[in-house]
Amino acid sequence: MASIFKLLSLVLFLGLVFQGVAANCPIEGRFSISQSQTPDWAHGMPQWKVKVTNKCACAQSQVKLNCSGFQTNFVENPSILNISGNVCLLKNGLPIGIGETVEFLYAWLPKFPFQPISSIGDCN
Repeated sequence: MASIFKLLSLVLFLGLVFQGVAANCPIEGRFSISQSQTPDWAHGMPQWKVKVTNKCACAQSQVKLNCSGFQTNFVENPSILNISGNVCLLKNGLPIGIGETVEFLYAWLPKFPFQPISSIGDCN
C-alpha cells in the first residue's frame, strides 16, 4: 500500500513539474524568429526566408504573429502563413513541436519585424 502511495505521489509531483515548465515559458521566449534575404526576387521586391523555432519545452499550437502593417507581394504557402488582418497564423494553427522550425517566404522591402502574439502550449 505504501508503494502505491509513493507511486501516486511521484506521478502527481511530475505532473506539477511539467505543468510548471509549460507555465514558465513566456511568449517572449517561446520562439526564435530569424530572417535572411534570399537571392530571389518577386515582383521587384527582395524575397525573405523566415524561420520560427519553438524553444518551449512543449508543443505550441495556434501560433499567432503580429502582422500589423505587414505587406507582401508573395507568399509561398498560405497553409504555413495565413494572413488575416493584423494577425498571421502559422501552420493553420497545427502544433509546432519542441525544437521544430517552421519556414516561410515573403517578398517586401524592408523586411518585416515579426513578433509572436500568442500560442497554446500542449505538454501532453
